[in-house]
Amino acid sequence: MPQGSQVQAPELTRRPSQTEQGEGSPPSVDPGESLRRPLGFEPSQETPSSRGNTTEATSSFGAFFTTSRVFPDTATVVYPYVTAGKLFFRDPRTNQNFVCSASVLRPRIVVTAGHCVTHPSTDAAQRYFHTNFLFVPAFNNGTAPYGSWTSSQQWVLNAWHLSNGSVPNSGDVAFLIMNDQPVAGQTQRIGNVTGWLGWRTQALSRNHVTMLGYPCNLDSCTRMQETNAGTFADGGSNTFIYGSAMRGGASGGPWIQDFGVAAAGSPPGTLALNYLVAVTSYGPTATEPKYLGASILDSNFVNVLNSACSASPDNC
Repeated sequence: MPQGSQVQAPELTRRPSQTEQGEGSPPSVDPGESLRRPLGFEPSQETPSSRGNTTEATSSFGAFFTTSRVFPDTATVVYPYVTAGKLFFRDPRTNQNFVCSASVLRPRIVVTAGHCVTHPSTDAAQRYFHTNFLFVPAFNNGTAPYGSWTSSQQWVLNAWHLSNGSVPNSGDVAFLIMNDQPVAGQTQRIGNVTGWLGWRTQALSRNHVTMLGYPCNLDSCTRMQETNAGTFADGGSNTFIYGSAMRGGASGGPWIQDFGVAAAGSPPGTLALNYLVAVTSYGPTATEPKYLGASILDSNFVNVLNSACSASPDNC
């Protein structure tokens, strides 16, 4: 995860522009055991002292939040948690393997941070895409309860891809088009199996979100973590910052407005809409203060998402 300097909290003066949005959907296919498999490495051992993994609920500069492991483990395979997962990829020039977080946004499209998909540069010769993408929804301690999914195409916002790689960045967002695969005897899109999130633009100012991801400072990035927090400060360059104890590995994880499942009796169309409003982009170099920053989703996000949707029938 790119790291920013320590942030002094300014006033929240930014006013949101007109919003655009798309709706989410729970799963439509029950894969049973057809996709469940280990990933071929030894999971870390759970210890009683690590259960829950709750951290101090404030940053040193007053950004209030709660970060904890998603618990019990069975919660990770229920919508909307199941839309989030761990993203593995390779840098083809350094031959290093990396991990990020990501989430299912449309029936065949996964969203993550731009820096998880490309190495940016203002010099075209130094600009390239990462390779060997593997997305594991609901990844849990070395297992893949909903299988692992490869990517056929990647789309990234130019604000990141053509930049010098510094943060805050106005558009550190990217999309992966995932390959279909056999599920319970039929070829399925990933979104049919996991469901997908909705999305909403211009929604980071004066909001409250649930962040999901696999930070490597908590449970060694083997289990899904959750942060609940409200808007803290304008991070500059079309970004906002919220309090969180998650660090590297959480990059690309979803920030979700109205997260959860609506209770019986809820006013129609007001609760549990599960709108993705950002993905984790950057954090501080030091362990204090605790915060994460994200680019505001805007018309550039919509344009690139529409291009990814149009790349093949039924992507969206």
